[in-house]
Amino acid sequence: MTRPLFQHMEEVQQRLDRSNSIWLGTDFDGTLTHHQDDAAAVILPNEMKARLSRLAGSPKLTVAVISGRSLCDITTRVGLAELAYAGNHGMEINAPGFQWVDSRAIQLNGETAAFADVISKLIGSVPGVSLDNKLLTLSIDYRPCPLEVRNQVVSVLDSCAIHYPNLRLRHTRYGSEVLPRTRSNKGTAAKLLCELCPDPVETIIYLGDDLTDEDAFTALPDAVTVRVGAGTTAARYRVESADDVGEFFDWLNQKTTRAGR
Repeated sequence: MTRPLFQHMEEVQQRLDRSNSIWLGTDFDGTLTHHQDDAAAVILPNEMKARLSRLAGSPKLTVAVISGRSLCDITTRVGLAELAYAGNHGMEINAPGFQWVDSRAIQLNGETAAFADVISKLIGSVPGVSLDNKLLTLSIDYRPCPLEVRNQVVSVLDSCAIHYPNLRLRHTRYGSEVLPRTRSNKGTAAKLLCELCPDPVETIIYLGDDLTDEDAFTALPDAVTVRVGAGTTAARYRVESADDVGEFFDWLNQKTTRAGR
């Protein structure tokens, strides 16, 4: 059962007190930032960037951002060299001394591009609908559209996906994702990034707000997992918004800095 995070901080504190190595993973859109109708216009607030930098400076913490955006996009938007990053829902990773791209996703790039071409012709001119071709994956954003149009777009996507068995379609709260059928997801990325840490990780914390973050929540059953916003979730805890994430990070920074002295 998912519980309000701020009503159970003592539980989290107890885990931190027992841990000398903590891994913190977080989604970007809707978690570090508020969602916007124009995904390309989203920026990381300076205050949140400063929080991430402070957390990464703790001797107990390793920090990673795991996003559906491309690796280049998310790395540029966050802009902190001391962090690890995973893009395209965990299909490409860049951590200190480590770079990796899912070879299966690369092999299926031609099919992903073909699907993008078909979809662009069918729904590319619909007002409010945008297609982001991230090479390894696709995002179709239709959050500004009325419900009727959203449903029509989903129907078109479902009909087209039947002809691409090597791709899978996932409908999220704000749009749809077209992903190559690989074993990679945000959960596998989180586990790999934990394994790359110089010391064995004793506590894992992961925050996210959407369907693809559920892969991480499920893959990390013993972690401090936090769902941001509403919706059915496998996460242990919940907060309401990115503002609450900022408050939690401030608390986490205070606790880990004090403990690390």
